Amino acid sequence: MCGIFCFISKTNSISFGESFFKQCQHLLNNRGPDHAGTVTFDSRVLMCGTVLWQQGSDITLQPVESDRFVLLFNGDLFIERGDLSISDTQWLLGKVTSEVANLNDLADVFKQLKGPFSLILLDKYSRKVYFARDSLGRNSLLLGQSNEGFIITSVTGNTPMAFVEIPPNGIYHIDLNSDVNGINLLSWKQPENSDISSLTVEQQFLDLSWMAKDRLHNYFNYHQVLSSQSLAEDETYDYLLNNTTISSLCDQLLKILAESVHERISNTPNHCKQCVSSKASCTHPRVGVLFSGGIDCTIVALLADRFVPPDVPICLLNVAFEKIIRPGNPKFRKNGSEASAEIDWDVPDRLTGRSTWKELQQLRPSREWHFVEINVTRKELQNYKDRISDLVFPLKSVLDESLGAALWFASRGEGLVENSEYKSTCRVMLIGSGADELFGGYSRHRVAFYRAITSKSAQPSEDEIRAGFSHLMVELDLDWNRLPSRNLARDDRIIGDHGVTPRTPYLQEDFISVVQSLKAEQRCYHPLGEGIGDKLTLRLCGYKLGLRMSAKLRKRALQFGSRIADRKQNANDSSNFLSS
Repeated sequence: MCGIFCFISKTNSISFGESFFKQCQHLLNNRGPDHAGTVTFDSRVLMCGTVLWQQGSDITLQPVESDRFVLLFNGDLFIERGDLSISDTQWLLGKVTSEVANLNDLADVFKQLKGPFSLILLDKYSRKVYFARDSLGRNSLLLGQSNEGFIITSVTGNTPMAFVEIPPNGIYHIDLNSDVNGINLLSWKQPENSDISSLTVEQQFLDLSWMAKDRLHNYFNYHQVLSSQSLAEDETYDYLLNNTTISSLCDQLLKILAESVHERISNTPNHCKQCVSSKASCTHPRVGVLFSGGIDCTIVALLADRFVPPDVPICLLNVAFEKIIRPGNPKFRKNGSEASAEIDWDVPDRLTGRSTWKELQQLRPSREWHFVEINVTRKELQNYKDRISDLVFPLKSVLDESLGAALWFASRGEGLVENSEYKSTCRVMLIGSGADELFGGYSRHRVAFYRAITSKSAQPSEDEIRAGFSHLMVELDLDWNRLPSRNLARDDRIIGDHGVTPRTPYLQEDFISVVQSLKAEQRCYHPLGEGIGDKLTLRLCGYKLGLRMSAKLRKRALQFGSRIADRKQNANDSSNFLSS
C-alpha cells in the first residue's frame, strides 16, 4: 500500500501542486509511512510517492525512475515472475522500460497484470502522463482539475476543489505537448457515464484475457436437484454435497480461493507493524480478518490458517458501536449516547463473531486466534469524524459514512482481547468484499427472484421459477457492474490510513471467472430461506470446510450488524456527518 500524487500544470509552474500536496501530505504519509519521495519534470509535472513496504527483500523508494519513465505504483501484482526479491514497482518499471514504445505496447503490458493497482506513469520522451486503475477499481485514484492544472492522487481530503474517483475503464493520458490539456482514454471496456470532462475515447474494447469465462462442463440447477425432495433444513447441505457435480464445483472454488488467500498472505515481508522498521524477527500477528462471524469472512479466516506460520496468531477484528439513542428515550443525552455508564456492546456482529470464533477454535485448536473486540462510543466517533470524512471524500452518502467509519475503526485495531487492552500489529487485513455480489447475498437479490413469483400457491410454477432466476441474473449482473464504482476505492482509502493493506481474496481474477460462468440458479436458491438459500454455493463451500454454524448464519450488512447505522436513514442520502 502506497500513497501516490501527481500534479500536471497548465501554466509551467508547479507551485499550486506543491501547495496542494502539503494539504494532503499527512493522509498520503499515513498510507505510506516507510518512505516519501518527489520527482519534478520540466516545470510541468510534480510526482510524489509515499511507501508502505509490503514487497521485495528491501523497501523500494518511490517515485522510481529510468532514463525514459517515472513510475508511481500502488498495489499488488499476483502474477508469475522470476525474481520475487524485487518489488512489484521495480518489476513493472523494468517491464515498461524494456517493452513499451507506444500506447498500444503499454496496453499489452497492462493486460498481463493481475491484482489490485493504481498507477501514474510519466514518459519523458513522448511527454505524456499515463494513469490507470485495475479493471475492478480495487485501489483508489482520484482526479481533480482547476485552472492551474490536474491533480491525480490516492487521497485528497475534504476540499472545495471538485474530485472524482477515476473510472477503471482503461489507460488515461494527458499530453504535455498539447495546448488543449484534455484527458484521453484507451479503453479496455465500454466506458460508462463519467464525471471527467474533456474525455476523448481513442479506442474501445481492448480484450482482458482473464475475462474469458472458464465454463463448467457439467451443468446443474439447484431447483432441479431439490424440487422433488422433501428435506429437513439440517439435511439440505449433506444432500447437495452428495451430488458429484455440486461437490466438484465446491472443490474447484475452494482450490482457487485458497490460492488467492495464499498469494495475499505470502507476498509480504515477515514483519509486523511494530517490528518492520528494525526488520526484527517476530511472532506478532501480521494478518487480520475483518470479522463479523458470517460465512464470507469465516471461510477466509479458515483458509488463512493454512498459510500463516503456525506460531503466529491471526487477528479477528470485530467492531461494535454504541447504539444511537433518539430524543424521547429515557437514556438520551445531548450527544446521542446512553446516559448509563454501562454500554451494551453485544451488537449482532459481536454475538455471531464470538460464536464463530469458538467454531474456529474447535476446528483449528492449535492456532492462536485473537478475537479483537473493538468498541466505539459515539463520542469517539465524533472525535474522528473529520478524519474519516477526509478519507471518504469525494463520496458523501450515509452508506459511505457508516461503512467508512466501521472499516476505519476496525483496521485501526484498538480493542480488547480476552478483556485486556490490545493494539493490532497487522499490516494486512483480509476482507470479504465481492462475495455478496458474486453469490447473491443481498436482500435485493431475493427481492429480484420473487418479483416473478405472482401466484399465491405454496409451490411456484416452473415458469415462475425460471422467470425468477432470469430476474435474479439481471440483478446480479447489475450489482457486479456497479462494484468498481461503489465501495472498493473508498475502502482502500479508509483502511490504508492506518498503514494497513486491504486484500480481497474473493476479487481474484481466476475466482471471479469461474463464479461468473455460473448461472444464477447455480449460485443461490432463495426458496430455501435466508441463511441457507442466499449464497448457497459459498455456504456449501464453508460446510465442506467443517463450518457447521456459520454456514447457516443470515446475512447482515456491516453497518447494521455493528450498529453504526440508523435504519431510519436512507443509505443514499447525503451525510450530514461527512458534510458538516
